[in-house]
Amino acid sequence: MKKIVLAGGSGNLGSLLIRTFRKRYPGVALFILSRNAPATLKGGVDGLHKVLWDGKTLGAWQQHLEGADVVLNLSGKSIQCRFTDANKRVLKSSRLAPTSVLGEAIATLQQPPRLWINFSGISIFNGMEQVQNEDSTSYGSDFLAQLTQQWEQAFWLSNTPNTHKVALRVSPVLSAQSGMFSELLPLVRWGLGGKVGSGRQLVSWIHEHDLAALVCWIMEKEYTASVYHACSPHPVTNSEFMHAFREAVGCRMGLPLPTPLAHVGAFFKGVDSSVLLQTVPVRAKTSLQEGFSFKFPYIHDALNQLLTST
Repeated sequence: MKKIVLAGGSGNLGSLLIRTFRKRYPGVALFILSRNAPATLKGGVDGLHKVLWDGKTLGAWQQHLEGADVVLNLSGKSIQCRFTDANKRVLKSSRLAPTSVLGEAIATLQQPPRLWINFSGISIFNGMEQVQNEDSTSYGSDFLAQLTQQWEQAFWLSNTPNTHKVALRVSPVLSAQSGMFSELLPLVRWGLGGKVGSGRQLVSWIHEHDLAALVCWIMEKEYTASVYHACSPHPVTNSEFMHAFREAVGCRMGLPLPTPLAHVGAFFKGVDSSVLLQTVPVRAKTSLQEGFSFKFPYIHDALNQLLTST
């Protein structure tokens, strides 16, 4: 790899990928499209360049896509918020607008990227009864499921005939630094790591190592599928997830959180209760069929590794 562009790459996932790319591809030029970058590009530090863009309109930033090997779009406001009308508008615009304008920019290039990976979400299957894989074409109907369908539609409608496109549906990422694991760890240690609601809702997840490895694997493949699920092939119920967490921590007690209290807790935490209570029955299939190997396919191994690194 000579040149990689990450749109919206200044968050936790972007930082994970930047660290990975620097180790795996020495000398690679990394361009980060960010709303918080300096207005003028003054050269990169150790191959890392930050470029200003608004995620909405074409501009000087698009020149940095020219000749790139891969473009990755990680743009999108976090779903860790209440689903008010205002937040819904931001969640939608922060996904659809950057995706559409990237497609417009790529269409103007003389040397377009070989590959465009657009990060999506497994929430497209929210509330489905059966476990879904990449072959599934039936989707959920709640807000997040519909939002993800619109997001992917904007991606597929982009006219980039000389750039291969891959939708990467990402599950919650287990990381020692951020996200689900780091938020739950103190609660589990305090004896509050019981099941949420019925505990029967399925939880799909991926260890941060496997996410980074999967992205690199897709980037290095000569031929790829159009959709991959960035999640373990072995989803677990919420009850199983919390039990494994308590075992890993060595805490025998786990006070459950009944559904009514989950709604109250979600309100005070500033998130939508569906994030806690909705089942997301998704697993990876295509990557396994094509030869990718998960280092942490099972929840016990993933949690134990993260605990040893904290």
